[in-house]
Amino acid sequence: MTNSGGVIVATTIPLLIVVGMALLAKSLQRLWWLLLLDVAWGMAATYLVNGPNDFFVQTVGISLALTLWIPLLEETTKSFPLLWLTATKRCRWYVDGAILGTACGAGFALRETWFDLRNFNGDSFSLLVARSTSTNLLHMGTCAIVGAAFALAVRRPLKSRIGISVGGIILATAIHGTFNQIQSHVEGSVSTTLIGVAIIVTTAGVVALGFPISRYWVRQDLEAEGATPHEEHVLAGGPGTARVLDDFSQQFGQKRAEILNDLITAERDLGIARHGGHDADRVAMLQGEVKRLKVALGPSGRHWLKATTDTKPPTEFWSHMLDLFNEQLAKLD
Repeated sequence: MTNSGGVIVATTIPLLIVVGMALLAKSLQRLWWLLLLDVAWGMAATYLVNGPNDFFVQTVGISLALTLWIPLLEETTKSFPLLWLTATKRCRWYVDGAILGTACGAGFALRETWFDLRNFNGDSFSLLVARSTSTNLLHMGTCAIVGAAFALAVRRPLKSRIGISVGGIILATAIHGTFNQIQSHVEGSVSTTLIGVAIIVTTAGVVALGFPISRYWVRQDLEAEGATPHEEHVLAGGPGTARVLDDFSQQFGQKRAEILNDLITAERDLGIARHGGHDADRVAMLQGEVKRLKVALGPSGRHWLKATTDTKPPTEFWSHMLDLFNEQLAKLD
């Protein structure tokens, strides 16, 4: 295989994995521009780490640099857009964090592979096989861990947010450092391939199970806080809340879909507060938040939601939401 052919293959494989992850989560149409941004950042990050990596090798020695400092630098540098995306609330679901992290890692991996191919004089096929089944998968998988951790942390209290985020970076660094040590001591070790394959398969499993896991966690939280049977029915897959959000996102864009998601969450919290004996101040605060989000949703969004949910099987939960929407429409339209 020529080096030009190797570059094409080296570019295609990581990108196909990213697209496959997004398709698995049914998020490609929603996240495509963020995926492109993250791939581009991953490629740029390789230039940022080259000088510091050389410095660590010269300062602390090759062994410690490969085990700790280089993995820590690369994982934090690769993941910078994920910190920005979660901080600005563009990514608040751990599955999206894992997919976007995979994209950052893919950009980093394919740029590294290009560099290796440019300086490789032999048959590029063996190099591509080695990187595609180990190093490239490692970069995508460890960055997916960090992305999922950042997204999991975004709605937590400050101490939990810091702990989960730092924990994700530490775990990714530990896996990366272990991989580097094995690779540096045993040439062509099957262990590096197993690590790469295992981490990307785990990432795919997290993405595939994202909706069921998330629904279970939220249902457990609601049961602990006094959810109504109708709220539990929605979270069990009743009228298809996720499908409504996806359809709404395609119609009105991601920003307004996030407002709808926040509105549904606020309605849920308000229902819990009303049924769980919360104080009047909290109920009033949540009522104000619900009204604010309805205004932000806009008349067209509210009309669309009414027309769409009217075609779903009737439940008290959605009927209650529609009554609230109609009440607000009467005041604003």
